[in-house]
Amino acid sequence: MIKKRIFIIILTITLIISIMPISYSLESNNINYMVPDLVYSPTSHDFGYVEEGKLYQTTFEIWNGGTDTLTWNLGIVHTWISPNPTSGSSTGEHDTVTVTIDTTGLSPGSHTGFVSISANDGGGMRYFNIDLFINRPPNIPLDPSGPTLVEEEIAYPYVTTTTDPEGHDVKYGFDFNNDDIIEPQHWTSFQPSGTLLTIYLTFYGTSTRYIRAKAEDIHGAQSGFSAPLVVHVQGPNNPPNKPNTPTGQSNGIIGNSYAYNTTSTDPDDDNIKYGWDWNGDNIVDEWTSLISSGSTITTTHTYTTEGTYNIKVKAEDSKGEQSDFSDPLTVTITSNNPPNKPTITGPSQGKTGDSYTYIVTTEDPDNDEVFYLIDWDDTTNSGWLGPYMSGMSVSTSHIWTANGTYSIKVKSKDINGEESQWSDPIIVTMPKIKIFNKTPIIFLRLLERLQIFLK
Repeated sequence: MIKKRIFIIILTITLIISIMPISYSLESNNINYMVPDLVYSPTSHDFGYVEEGKLYQTTFEIWNGGTDTLTWNLGIVHTWISPNPTSGSSTGEHDTVTVTIDTTGLSPGSHTGFVSISANDGGGMRYFNIDLFINRPPNIPLDPSGPTLVEEEIAYPYVTTTTDPEGHDVKYGFDFNNDDIIEPQHWTSFQPSGTLLTIYLTFYGTSTRYIRAKAEDIHGAQSGFSAPLVVHVQGPNNPPNKPNTPTGQSNGIIGNSYAYNTTSTDPDDDNIKYGWDWNGDNIVDEWTSLISSGSTITTTHTYTTEGTYNIKVKAEDSKGEQSDFSDPLTVTITSNNPPNKPTITGPSQGKTGDSYTYIVTTEDPDNDEVFYLIDWDDTTNSGWLGPYMSGMSVSTSHIWTANGTYSIKVKSKDINGEESQWSDPIIVTMPKIKIFNKTPIIFLRLLERLQIFLK
């Protein structure tokens, strides 16, 4: 029985040895058993922030850390992960596996996946782990806004903004040639999401530029380009010519409004606005709106104090270039005096139904033109007549329709509205006169009586 057991043990050992790899050491004739061992590195990769719809790659190495030949195979679970190659063998050399991820269709946020690794080393299933975060790019910036007709070698402001879905800081890049190329110097520094960005651009050489903006977040995700702002760059701007000397009334009264005219031309045919200096101190007191080059501008002004004023005007074109001041127009402003008490002369009696002419006159201390108002004392008046020159005799007529005595008088006012006193009155009488409409009958009766008497 014992012999039988010893035989079984020896047979079992023999069978085990027969199926194991055996190497022979020439030096010692010792038997070495050969066992493969799977080794891979790195064991994982974190892609960090990536964009949806793009391909990204990384690599890891597999090799045999043991003896004999290692055979390995990769398993694919996630459709967005593709390793290459998917199998191999190693006796010690390193095999490189390229792992490609395709983020197309992945939702924003974190994603975790793996590539499974199996081998003939008896170590079971192992994994190469993958992590990533789908980062949404910034929104397309607003179309840049700013001047569209500019002069070369002058800085002009342009504005844009955008927001980032994750709230990341963003930087802006500008393409000026509509060629989808942003030079390194045309990127700004990072700004908080939603910040209104203002940049100042200086253009060199006359041309047409197309300003487009795109944004990039701190993880490198880029937006698309905005629509272009078309900017026309012109040569140097010339200022308007010095305006003509203003024209208008050179004498005036406090409180009255007076109109003054001037004009200028612009060498570049730009629109012009005018700055009026109403007191001659070389400071613009009032700017007009822009009008066409060469058009006459009319501006009114009212003085509130007496004095002598030198009115001047300068021109400014639509690009901000200014001319010199014009030569001055001297204007004297005084207080207004009413006309002197007028006089009225004419017939002092008459009869109803006839027209009678009267002469009125006065002088104005300021030599203003004057109006006349005559009260005919019959519930009517002449209304304001004129204006007439100061000192001029003016005739007017009236017909009374009823007998009586009338006290007629006149007053005057100047063109500034100041009124005189009433004149001294003239007394005009219209006596009662009987009209014998039946004269032929009376005459016949008298004739009859005379004939009777003569008989």
